[in-house]
Amino acid sequence: MEGVGQLFGTHFDSDDGLLTAFLNNIDEHQSFWSDPENDLDTIFTKLGTLLASARTRDRGLRILIHLLPDCPLDLIEEKAQFYLNTCTKVCDQRGPTQTLPLVYKLLQQLLHRSLGSTELHKLFVSNLAKILESVGPKLEPTAVPSALSFLELAMQHYAGACGPLKSRIETFLYSLVDSTDWFVVNRTANCLLLLQQIRGGGQHGSLHKKTWEEYYLKLIDTIHDLLNQIFAHTPETFDEEENLECLKLPDIRTTGNPIRKAHLIAIRACNLITFLDQAIVGAYPVGKPITPFKALNLVLRGLSVSCEAMGKNPIAENIAFGAFLPSMHYGLLEVLDGLVLALGTNMLMFGDTICEMFSKCLRATQSNSHDSEGAKKSFIRLRTKIYDSVQLWCEKMRYGSNIEMVNEALLEQIMRDITPYESEVTLKMGATSNKRLSARAKRKLQKEQNAATALNQNHSSGSATAENKELFIDHGNEPLCRAALACLTALLQSAGCFIKPVTHKLLQEKIVPLCFTLVTNHQLTGLYGDAQVRVALLRAFAALIVNPHHHCPPPLQYASYIFNTLQTTDSSATVRSVAAELARTMELVVHPWKETLYFPADKSAIKDALANKDNHPLAMFTVKQVVVTNGTNGVHDSSDVIIPSVAEPATGTSPLKAASAPSEPAVEPAYESEGEINESLAVTEASDESFIDEEEQQMTDEPVGWVEHVNVSSLDDTVKEKTNAIADIPDDTECYDAGTIHPIDDDDNDDGKTSDSAVVAVLDSDEEQGQAQNEEQEDDDVMEVPIDVELSAPKSNSEKNNLKHSIEIIDDDNSSVSAKKAKMLGQDSCNGNTGKTKNIDEIVEEMVAEFVDEP
Repeated sequence: MEGVGQLFGTHFDSDDGLLTAFLNNIDEHQSFWSDPENDLDTIFTKLGTLLASARTRDRGLRILIHLLPDCPLDLIEEKAQFYLNTCTKVCDQRGPTQTLPLVYKLLQQLLHRSLGSTELHKLFVSNLAKILESVGPKLEPTAVPSALSFLELAMQHYAGACGPLKSRIETFLYSLVDSTDWFVVNRTANCLLLLQQIRGGGQHGSLHKKTWEEYYLKLIDTIHDLLNQIFAHTPETFDEEENLECLKLPDIRTTGNPIRKAHLIAIRACNLITFLDQAIVGAYPVGKPITPFKALNLVLRGLSVSCEAMGKNPIAENIAFGAFLPSMHYGLLEVLDGLVLALGTNMLMFGDTICEMFSKCLRATQSNSHDSEGAKKSFIRLRTKIYDSVQLWCEKMRYGSNIEMVNEALLEQIMRDITPYESEVTLKMGATSNKRLSARAKRKLQKEQNAATALNQNHSSGSATAENKELFIDHGNEPLCRAALACLTALLQSAGCFIKPVTHKLLQEKIVPLCFTLVTNHQLTGLYGDAQVRVALLRAFAALIVNPHHHCPPPLQYASYIFNTLQTTDSSATVRSVAAELARTMELVVHPWKETLYFPADKSAIKDALANKDNHPLAMFTVKQVVVTNGTNGVHDSSDVIIPSVAEPATGTSPLKAASAPSEPAVEPAYESEGEINESLAVTEASDESFIDEEEQQMTDEPVGWVEHVNVSSLDDTVKEKTNAIADIPDDTECYDAGTIHPIDDDDNDDGKTSDSAVVAVLDSDEEQGQAQNEEQEDDDVMEVPIDVELSAPKSNSEKNNLKHSIEIIDDDNSSVSAKKAKMLGQDSCNGNTGKTKNIDEIVEEMVAEFVDEP
């Protein structure tokens, strides 16, 4: 939109609310920067005027911070020196409290834009040290968050320029170790990790590894030192750590108040645990030399002391430390999660200890008071974190998690947290229960029932209970229930097959009724009124079905009804979506997919493709092979020549064919593709009606066996492989089992005569062997067929007959025929079909029979 930039002059002096709204909406008009009517130089000149005056500097900084991300880079390079000088001047003078945060935000924007500009990069390298001199312990608290964000970017992208100021930056960061602002604590943790890499890295990052390891070990020792002070009045199962090398942190400033000192020590311990977690999981340029036992020992020591143990010595310091103990436990569990994420399955060596620690922590935080059922439970945040840690451990370690060793204790705690509170239980006595009672006993029973009824009415409608009725609906326990159900799902997926069958049965008796309450009660209140809790329950039910024990069948009979009903009746769209997803999963469990997928072949498409293949664009570039044979009966000889040639159009004569016409007839199988299709085509090319004479027509009336030629290379090392011509062998047996397999010898003897062929025995079935023994003419199932035809002899009609009724199978690495194909070809030859040219339909049938295994 044109002319928007002309409005800037009128908004420079407007109130802050109108200026902010205008700047936010100007982002939608990015054409503002390319509009020729907008005088950008005039606009930024006015901004410079606002920045020069201390009275209007804040307004100019807010406008500039909003414009810099989309401003043209050449304009920023022109004005950057002036902006840096203004920011440095404000920082040196410790300018107004409200101006310093804006200055550091402007420096962040300039630093971001400098990553794509060489001139701005040089400018920051030369001015960064001077800018960082203002960062120190005396910085205004309101400017600390923005200063930490700028410092983090500077150490990340300008580590070399920050190197000379390492000690100054370290002092500033250590001064924030007692901060109670969560944003400041996280930013300080990031900056302390980046501080370890702002000096040179050495060869292969050896210095980076050394500085990180020192920082890691010092952090652990410092936390141990604080735990020594926190657990000073509480008995521990771990020994106190000695000879500790701690970080040089400032002393805790107290006014002699032990309660305040205890609070500061606990806060510092929580912050240092956050620093340790960031040191483990944070990004670092080289591999971290983590010593897992050091951190794990710290975690186990911190979690070994519970609030109940500290409460046994109810002094003021213990009570003060006990108030912060759940926060420390939460941080230590974060450290454990970081170790699991960073080291993965390398933590399996500590699996037994970690699993026992989970169950102990849950037992230590459970509520033993039965009067508080239905109200908000204690340690919800900590118990939720324990469940999250168990879930992460099971997801990362899978079947090696060893969680099955403590599954009974974990499942007991999970059942506590997923069971909703029921306010009243009414017992009804059957009508036939007092038939055999005397009149006196009946009066006594009636009196007791009336008293119980009155007591029940007073309990239900009492004024004190009516006021607190809303407290007994599990309000506030929803996050804990959701985490417990998610932990149950992960536990079943990790060790479901290792859990005892009786435990599976008890889980089913607990989970299935809860799922049915979702179906029957459409207006749920209390624990399962939250949609996310219902989703977690459905996923736990699905995990119970998918991960059963082989001795305890899953409750599959209820799954389809529950999921199919909830995907239409639940009030939450999220629950309906998850129910539909799980219903499809259960459908695959009930009706699993077949092992192989059957895709029927489209015979008409194959037929059309074969008929029109010569018109395909790729047909002109197909390489053909012309085989010139020197053997008898069209059988390949060792001296055969294979000449590759480029395929020619369908209408035309190949020059190779014309050249070879005067010589003896040669078999030229020019295939345009490879595989089983060409084998079927080779059968049709080998048969031609021109070879059929009167004698052959008479022989087709009798069953003729099919013969395979087998290469036998182990007969004689001095004799090369040679294909022998095989005569037809009529037989009265079935056509499928008829025939003899003969070896193939490739070379002639020295005297020009062919050698006798080797004999390969083919064993028939038991029935055929019995018939052969009864016949006196046949002494054996093996027949020898001598070959007396010389190579120089012309081809006779009998040789043509042999060519017609024999199938060539050359045993080499490049061609082979499957058993199913040989069977089909043998049947065709027995039926006399090889004497006719096959049409496209028959070829398609052979292709489908070869490539498609119909079920």
